[in-house]
Amino acid sequence: MQNYRGTSDSEDEDEATPKTTAGKKLHYEAKLKEQQAEAAELKNAISKGEYIPREEVVSELQRFFTTLKRSMTGYSRRIAMEIAPFVDPDQVRVIEQSINDTTNAVLLQMSVRGVYSARKGKK
Repeated sequence: MQNYRGTSDSEDEDEATPKTTAGKKLHYEAKLKEQQAEAAELKNAISKGEYIPREEVVSELQRFFTTLKRSMTGYSRRIAMEIAPFVDPDQVRVIEQSINDTTNAVLLQMSVRGVYSARKGKK
């Protein structure tokens, strides 16, 4: 097939690779060496701990933040149960709700990408 310059497409491809068999062999061996060097660099980075697969990081972080959320949302109830014998029941609920609100604000701050601006509370 002829292109606009009057040469065939296969001639254009041949310009990038050598025309002799020995030249082609040398060309492809050089490409192979480049690929092997890149693979060795990646392997070295992995062995040094400089590279972790994305899926592994995402999985670990999801598991961590799920555990963190459960722990943080549960401690307001635990504190309320600890102070219940010493404080009025209405006051216990107020304290538990205050801790719960603060915890939810912290979790929201952690989940927002970028800069988080908290809502101003009434004073």
